[in-house]
Amino acid sequence: MKKFIPITILFFAFYLGQSLISFAQEKQIRQINLQHADIGRFGKVSGKNAQRLIGNVRAEHDGSILLCDSAYLYQENNSMDAYGHVHIIVNDSLDVYGDQLFYNGNTKIAEVHRNVRLVDKKATLYTDELIYDRNTAIGTYYIWGRIVDSTNVLTSKKGYYYSAIETVFFKDSVVVINPDYIMNSDTLKYETNSERVFFYGPTNIKGDSSYLYAEDGFYDTESKELRLSENAFMQKKSHTISGDSIYYNKFYDLAEAFRNVVLTDTANDVLITGEYGFYQKWKKYAYVVDSAQAILLDGLDTLFVHADTLMVSFDSTEKTKDIKAFHAMKFYKKTIQGMADSMVYSFSDSILHFYKKPVFWFEENQISCERMDFVSKNTQLDSAVFYNDVFLVSQDTVDSTFYNQVSGETMYAWFVDNDLKKIYMKGKSETIYYIWEEDGSSVGMTYVSSKDMLIYLEDQQLKSITYITKPSPVTYPLNEVMPGQDKLENFSWRIEDRPLNRADIFRKKISVTPVSADSAQIIEVRKME
Repeated sequence: MKKFIPITILFFAFYLGQSLISFAQEKQIRQINLQHADIGRFGKVSGKNAQRLIGNVRAEHDGSILLCDSAYLYQENNSMDAYGHVHIIVNDSLDVYGDQLFYNGNTKIAEVHRNVRLVDKKATLYTDELIYDRNTAIGTYYIWGRIVDSTNVLTSKKGYYYSAIETVFFKDSVVVINPDYIMNSDTLKYETNSERVFFYGPTNIKGDSSYLYAEDGFYDTESKELRLSENAFMQKKSHTISGDSIYYNKFYDLAEAFRNVVLTDTANDVLITGEYGFYQKWKKYAYVVDSAQAILLDGLDTLFVHADTLMVSFDSTEKTKDIKAFHAMKFYKKTIQGMADSMVYSFSDSILHFYKKPVFWFEENQISCERMDFVSKNTQLDSAVFYNDVFLVSQDTVDSTFYNQVSGETMYAWFVDNDLKKIYMKGKSETIYYIWEEDGSSVGMTYVSSKDMLIYLEDQQLKSITYITKPSPVTYPLNEVMPGQDKLENFSWRIEDRPLNRADIFRKKISVTPVSADSAQIIEVRKME
């Protein structure tokens, strides 16, 4: 998008420029003062009167000293052409060297050619053609130049050296080389005193193990701090991080990203988004907060996870070990959904661990417990273990006002093609299920108390139940079921908490469900993030 400069700024710039020119013209013009030459001769050069100077030439003009092997001094127009070992002592902190010099004493502009060096206390500029304006203390080159100091080497096609403020502006094909990075940019500013690099426009930054990109920012070569903005991006091995802005300290190997943060792990097909991201190598982790979301690519069924904090842990080689989601975790997948206080996914064994009263939904079924583990193989669910106070519940397919329920101590589950096929309930268990005639009329509600049971499912529906220990079943006609008798202890149907799409994982709910068996009413308070 084009940017237009306000007309008032243009007028101000024009007025300022004219004022500076007028001021310079009004100043008394000093003549070039010849101080020494081994040989001096008078003659004409191209029709102009000139003094031919040979050997150890020394001249002075307005506080600066001009030295060379030979020269032509034109007193009528107050100019000088100098040749061989040209040296201009501009002031006590700036020197200019070259093979050839054309100097105008009226304008105080020096044109230096071939093997040019501009040297100050901190850096040296190398080029083949330099125009140095003593009025503005600006040196300009148009055919490649190079700045060298104790830390950095900077090159570009065009450059503007502001000696008064110790700043160089580089333009076109800019390259910066230092022990930490190689930078390529279109436009760049370098402060020779502070050794800070400011870049404006698309800039690529390559380190020994990292790559960074931005279109605005700066690098402090002393503190090793990088601040990136405008499409800021950083890559270290298989991990990348991007955001509206990035701060990176190479000394501490620490990075922070702000707003619209995206952290990716290309080796494991993981993407994490949020509004703030943090990474530090020696701590071996990175985390994202504020609307944090993890996206785990899993074939055709991607897993979306949200929590207050999403953390990625690394090993010593910076390979991802696991992903942690803690506090108010929710996940959505087409085939399964769930929520818990926290979750850990381990890449080494493909196990998902859920902690602190997780709830899990698949098809029409809901499972809750104190802790659960899911094992995946070849990107599909293989098995699961549910620990302590396990409760499996689903609405009856004939009459959805009734609930089939199973409760127990520990439950093992096996999946085929992501479908739950077999359940083994270990320890004491209770079951409530409903029996119907083919015409849909009720047989009754069956309650079973047992120890250890095996359940088989087909098409997500109950197929058979085998009780390992002799059960004690009781079937009640529905009209004889007492209030609360149709609910096992700790019954909770939390369908309102179930994420129905990926956006739902950001919706926070507080569900208050009486745990007594005589009531199953759910009171919901919704909070939208």
